[in-house]
Amino acid sequence: MHITHSRPSPSITIVTITGEIDCTTVGELRQHLRVSLATTGRLVVVDLSRLAFLGLPGLQALLDADTHAREHYRALCVVTGPRCVNRLLEVCGPLDLITVDSVAEACGPNPWITTSYRRLHTSS
Repeated sequence: MHITHSRPSPSITIVTITGEIDCTTVGELRQHLRVSLATTGRLVVVDLSRLAFLGLPGLQALLDADTHAREHYRALCVVTGPRCVNRLLEVCGPLDLITVDSVAEACGPNPWITTSYRRLHTSS
């Protein structure tokens, strides 16, 4: 697994992951997500479009990061794409993860952030 970070603006961090996320690499993923959520303004985009494999530990790490983001008034958005990602999301059923088809879509105008904040405040 290889992880890179970029910041197209002060309020957005893009975490791009290539390779495989499984039980041997999930700890590194969790660390990168923690750092990204702690240092971004409002949005962390996790780009999974280059993954070859996504296991359940990786999905759990994303769900945990999403929960953490919502608790700290940030948004986490997952860019899907490869079958290994899309299939796992389908099999696991409806999740609260915000998913989009491209990084451009995630970094563009995002009305779903407002919806996420609204859900966060009304569920408390």
